[in-house]
Amino acid sequence: MPRPFLRAGLACALISLPFAAAAQSQLDRFEALSEQMTTLTYEGLAAQYPVLQGILPSADWGRPERRAGRCALRDYERAVGEAGVEAMLVEFETAIASARPSDLLDGTFSAGVPEGLTPAQVQQINTECGLLELQMQRLAESGAMQALQSQ
Repeated sequence: MPRPFLRAGLACALISLPFAAAAQSQLDRFEALSEQMTTLTYEGLAAQYPVLQGILPSADWGRPERRAGRCALRDYERAVGEAGVEAMLVEFETAIASARPSDLLDGTFSAGVPEGLTPAQVQQINTECGLLELQMQRLAESGAMQALQSQ
């Protein structure tokens, strides 16, 4: 799998969090943040690889992503408690406000790891809940993965 897509997928998987301050639930916040981070990641990828312009999939969540996001939040809560998840969401809301596409692609964006968990544990939760697989599936179905591989 091309490294930029793996990074993008991981970034998108990590991004399972908040943006809309008025969101009604943690899941709504998680979804909004994920969509915003995915959009930023796609902007960065399209700038680096012009062949991707116009073929990257939508960043919008559907039922499968909400189900996977609910799973991830539940697992985070089991590990760090509701207050830990809330703190993570607040940190994400603050960090995403000033994030640039390049921050997500070069690894300098550093929000989304609840205190008490390691980045590897977060990645494991996101993978087990299907967030990464869903992102990779969307990239493959859109033709973006194939377009990058043909570069």
